[in-house]
Amino acid sequence: MTFTILTDTTIRTLLHTLTPTTARTLASILSHALSQYTLSQESIYQPHRTSIVRPNGQVSLFMPATTPTSVGVKIVGVAPSTPAPASAGAEGGGKGTPQPGLRSVLTICDERGQAVGVLNAAELTAFRTALGSMLLLLHRKRVGNVLVFGAGKQAEWHVRLAILLRPDGVKKVTFVNRSRRRAAELVARLKAEGVGGGGVDMVVFEDGEEGLKELVQGTDVLFCTTPSTEPLFPAEWVMEKEMRGKGKYVAAIGSYRLDMREIDPRLLEAVVNSSGPFSGKVHQEWVVVDSVKGCMDEAGELVAAGLKPEHMVEVGRMDELREEKSVQQWLEEGFVVYKSVGVGIMDIAIGRALMELAMEKGVGMHLEDF
Repeated sequence: MTFTILTDTTIRTLLHTLTPTTARTLASILSHALSQYTLSQESIYQPHRTSIVRPNGQVSLFMPATTPTSVGVKIVGVAPSTPAPASAGAEGGGKGTPQPGLRSVLTICDERGQAVGVLNAAELTAFRTALGSMLLLLHRKRVGNVLVFGAGKQAEWHVRLAILLRPDGVKKVTFVNRSRRRAAELVARLKAEGVGGGGVDMVVFEDGEEGLKELVQGTDVLFCTTPSTEPLFPAEWVMEKEMRGKGKYVAAIGSYRLDMREIDPRLLEAVVNSSGPFSGKVHQEWVVVDSVKGCMDEAGELVAAGLKPEHMVEVGRMDELREEKSVQQWLEEGFVVYKSVGVGIMDIAIGRALMELAMEKGVGMHLEDF
């Protein structure tokens, strides 16, 4: 059994050179994994996540997962926000050296427990999360104007994949970020790499609140990729009378604790209200999620809105549900909200797919005797 090692550099190279066809194949692989999670009751075979906080502030997250053919665990290390002082005899006079904020590694075994791969999971995690958001974006009729809150890895991959998978549709991408400099650097890097081929206008938002309101109201797609503890925009902006009937796709993946909320809870309350401002022939009273249990445990805005499991539908069920014409129409034109907190099988599905892609392209390290 071949054992594969993929470094962060190798994974970045694989992902940055994806063709639209390969990207769609990866989307299909992820969709199938999430369908198995929901429809084949794979959720009952998923171990609980565990986090450990050391006295020095170091946080370690352990995220195990199983599938019928694989067992894996992703380990994420979050360094202390302020480095511990160096010992008296250490070089550097006790100043210490700041450590990287986050590192992660994914180990994958086959169904017998035989290790088959180790992957640096930093880029992989951002990619698989963004790819999850794309599963519903692929159904949207209007994706011309895209608004992105954030300028980190998640924001980058949401934009890369939206343009790669919907090259015929995305015309303009606007980044909203507290650090305009960081957003400008991301825009410059994407342009330098030829993302969008010059046919997509990428800009950094620089106006005030009134300008942001107009931007939110006029956009087709909103990607929320920040660990915000306050809503990124008030619900009223998209609930005003003149806005009713105007569909949008909102994907929120940045918040992951109960004290975080990217989306105004009042907006979520309205989305699931059968007689609310979004009700009509092109509306379903659901919030689409990757995992109902995960979101009930970790999605602050959903909990703050008082949403119950019956208000949510897992994305793994959508292929089955959209056979009904009204659901398909809602996915194409309605007001759709997708919330993700991450599911371990997403890492395994994409990790194994990247291992196979690396073998095809002859990159990475491959050991025949491990």
